[in-house]
Amino acid sequence: MYSVPEVKWKRPIAWKQLVARCSHPQCSTGASWTAVLRRTSGFWFEQQWFCSPRCLEESIEHHLLGCFLEDHRPAPIRTTMPMGLMMLARGVISDPQLRDAIALQRRSGEKIGACLQRLGCISFEDIASVVAAQWGCPVYPAASVQLGCSMLVPCSLIERYRMVPVHLVSPGHRLFVGFCDKINYTALISVEHMLGCDTEACIIPEPKLLHVLEYRKRDTGGEVAVSRPNSAAETSRMILSYAQQTGAEDIRLRAMEGNIWVRFLSQSSHLDLVFELSSR
Repeated sequence: MYSVPEVKWKRPIAWKQLVARCSHPQCSTGASWTAVLRRTSGFWFEQQWFCSPRCLEESIEHHLLGCFLEDHRPAPIRTTMPMGLMMLARGVISDPQLRDAIALQRRSGEKIGACLQRLGCISFEDIASVVAAQWGCPVYPAASVQLGCSMLVPCSLIERYRMVPVHLVSPGHRLFVGFCDKINYTALISVEHMLGCDTEACIIPEPKLLHVLEYRKRDTGGEVAVSRPNSAAETSRMILSYAQQTGAEDIRLRAMEGNIWVRFLSQSSHLDLVFELSSR
């Protein structure tokens, strides 16, 4: 009669229980006993640990490949009803005023809301109300905007996407983000990811956005904005260099329509690095 040989269970080696494996799929160093010594000198990137600069750089490059291959042309905006027709239906403007605004739009190339405002037919608050109705979100009271919240997002992204954090509900970690012309959900989700909190979109009048942007430009410390390199390899090298210079313990990254936002976190501070895609 055949019998199954008894196999004694062996307890895992102690150091393997204490050390996380390097997240790089082809790394062998991070799986050996030497990783115990490197554990405090490695890097956290997107909630994964990498044992060495080489592993981190290769992983960042792989993470960025999709960003450099995507088509970043803006998608057409689809709303329920054009702004001019919605204002006409609400009785905010008359038919002759709309015709005059359309004629001005053809000459100037501006948006219909800006043309109506230039003609003195509507106010910025009227524009904000219609934009909010188009996107199905509330208008945030301009007087309640917390200027300090603008420090949560790099100034270059506030200006590019015409969005700004307006109110932070600390107990629930919920952040209200105000937009002016349209809601950019890619940017909204990126803010949520980078800050680690829930976000909710709202609309604010353009003058308030410009006021907050002017306030934000007075203090751009803690952020660097550069032109985006032409390759993922060069970009990952720059990110690694900043990570080493800042002594970052955690690195977060988000691509937004070709632009790349990187946040380097340490115990006492953080640095935002924004790679801006040049307009073509």
